[in-house]
Amino acid sequence: MIRAHLSLVEILEMNQFQTLQDNLSVSTDLAILTVDYKGIPVTTHSSCRAFCEKVRKAPNYKDLCQKCDSRGGLEAARLQKPYIYMCHMGIVDLAVPIIAEDQYLGAIMAGQVRISDSSKLEWILNANHDAEKCKANAELMADYQAMPVLSFEKIEAIGNLLFGISKVIVDRATLLKKPEDHPGSEPLESPVYQPMVNPKMVIRTEIPTQYIFLKPAIEYLHQNCHQKIYLKDMATLCNISESYFSKSFHKAFGLSFTMYQNKLRIDKSEIMLKNTSKNINQISDELGFDHASYFIRLFKKMLGITPAMYKHLYIEKTQLEQNSSNRS
Repeated sequence: MIRAHLSLVEILEMNQFQTLQDNLSVSTDLAILTVDYKGIPVTTHSSCRAFCEKVRKAPNYKDLCQKCDSRGGLEAARLQKPYIYMCHMGIVDLAVPIIAEDQYLGAIMAGQVRISDSSKLEWILNANHDAEKCKANAELMADYQAMPVLSFEKIEAIGNLLFGISKVIVDRATLLKKPEDHPGSEPLESPVYQPMVNPKMVIRTEIPTQYIFLKPAIEYLHQNCHQKIYLKDMATLCNISESYFSKSFHKAFGLSFTMYQNKLRIDKSEIMLKNTSKNINQISDELGFDHASYFIRLFKKMLGITPAMYKHLYIEKTQLEQNSSNRS
């Protein structure tokens, strides 16, 4: 089975990555720091500005700075592309998501610059009055004025550059890692790999006679699996209490209501991955998942492989079968 969670520090040579980050900081004139998916730094800060160093040490601003970093990284992960924003002190920052095998591994946090046109940016926090307060501090104001000024187009181009570089490096590092580098993982034996599903996770549609009263809920689930469906609503539909519905459902199908619903949606996603050109985000949205990242984790938990890899292997399998058919 493929490793469930990738880690930046496990797949990258961090000393080399630190050197690359330092060089990128010098060439782009941006301060840069790389963090993992939890927001924990995995590199040291490259070219941190004096203004930001002082602000981040201030007790009344430290938490706000961390909150800006956290929200910026999460927004970049949600968009799956670089996200440019204004921090609570009026400084421009850039969050570049690091993604491999459809997993959000972390982010490159860059910026600490001013912008020539701020009209294109949104403040990451509602309160932006802190930027006005710094003007009353002569020392902070001098540090603020010393920061470089870049255009939005320049920052956007740098963001796309960092995104492309990180993708190439991380994808290559992931592919080059041998199975023994990942405890508990096994290699794919061939491009026609078919993930094995836990037998307990197989959807059963037949309803035992003693639980026939669950039929309205089962029919509704199969017809509306793309919607958010709540247990309490299904219990009402079957005219029984929530607790009795929950217990009866598990006894009838061997799965909890939530697990059954999720497995049903994952089964639908397999069909969509095989028969449509829709991307992961589109499939996730159509099946009613709040976030594509949750859909990916759930898919991998149930099938032992990411949706993207599943589609890739299915395409390879189809091509092999076609080539074999043509040769015969």
